[in-house]
Amino acid sequence: MARVMGMNGTQIRWLFLAAGAWLIQSYDIGLISVVLLPFKSQYHLTAGNVGLLAASATVGIVIGVVPSGQVADRVGRKRLLVTALLWYSVLTVLTGFAPSWQWVLVLRFAAGLGLGALFPLPYTLLTELAPGQVRGRVVGILDAFLSVGYFAAPLIGGWIGAAGLVHGWRTLFFLGGIGIPYALMLIWLMPESPRWLMAVGRQQEAEAIWEQSGQEHEPVPLGKAARFPLSVVFRRPYLRRTIMVWIAFPSILFVFYAIMTYMPSILTKEHLNTSVALEFAAFIMLASIPGKLFESWLVEQVGRKTVIISFSLLAAVAALLFPGARNGPSIILIGMMLAFFGIAVDPAMKVYAAEQYPTPIRSTGVGLGEGIARLLGGALAPYIMALILANAGVRGSFIFVASSAVLGALAVGVLGHETRGRALADQVEGLAIPRKTPRLR
Repeated sequence: MARVMGMNGTQIRWLFLAAGAWLIQSYDIGLISVVLLPFKSQYHLTAGNVGLLAASATVGIVIGVVPSGQVADRVGRKRLLVTALLWYSVLTVLTGFAPSWQWVLVLRFAAGLGLGALFPLPYTLLTELAPGQVRGRVVGILDAFLSVGYFAAPLIGGWIGAAGLVHGWRTLFFLGGIGIPYALMLIWLMPESPRWLMAVGRQQEAEAIWEQSGQEHEPVPLGKAARFPLSVVFRRPYLRRTIMVWIAFPSILFVFYAIMTYMPSILTKEHLNTSVALEFAAFIMLASIPGKLFESWLVEQVGRKTVIISFSLLAAVAALLFPGARNGPSIILIGMMLAFFGIAVDPAMKVYAAEQYPTPIRSTGVGLGEGIARLLGGALAPYIMALILANAGVRGSFIFVASSAVLGALAVGVLGHETRGRALADQVEGLAIPRKTPRLR
């Protein structure tokens, strides 16, 4: 088969199928920053109400993402991916019928449970499906589709608002229903992870998928769906890796949340009207797409650690410069620099996290890492930023953003080890495989 980007046609098709699920998900997540603006006036929301709405889906994501890792290690990556996509797509459509902002709050939280369950799955699945020499590149391309969704949400919101459509925010939620037919399509077209199939003893199915992809694979030990406790990620040799992931992941992810959640509100503070603020926010987010594509190439050239550290530090510089921007071109230019490095670093962090753990506990380790990242970087830190924004202004809040990015870079620099080019581990070290307890009949 002809190869493009180190992958053949079958592998590229799988990549874009997984990327589509993330695009739909990111559009769904990006909706809340758009609807906050009309909700403030339509429902006369207090600052506390706004904070609850902003955090609703994120809290659901945190609750959904933690158990999703263990569930995916037990039932498979694909099955959970399809189920989660259907779950939040249905709830997103129902949100369009919500009679009040309180119902939006409840439905966004419920949808967040599915969003959280899905978050680690595309890059966990593609990490196990892709050839080892392009794993970092694959996750970078995948993550670029997340940015397409984050870019689309404010852009479509601006168009609907400019067109003066009645209850335009409902239309935004109805569009999220595209995930329903897409999930059904994935059932037929997306394969299960062959590494997971081998790990649970389904050798023939795994071999058929590898043969279909034309990929030569390393031997994977057969297993019997062993169930490891959550505590395995806190035992040697995984403890140091887990500490690193739990510090670096939320610190780096917060830069994204700061841009996505607060950029429209910050821009309206700079006396821009709502439509213009949404368009500016969309173009700032747009810069993360070429940033992630650049990262997807660079991460295989210089390694995960170098990309994570350098991109995080450059994002910190941009965050310190942003409050000094006083006109449209400078706001967009520095904002795009912040998004180019501060959001484009995310895929490097995600593949780096996935490479820390062996196949039987990979989804567990990644799920816990995602949960901590979304809790600290996606809920707690943005809440703190809201307080800083109210009391110390834009400059104080972006000093907080810069400090978070620097902390993430330090955690990877001090605690992390380079994983570029290494084969994925398939056996858990330092712990005997737990035996299943026979059921009483």
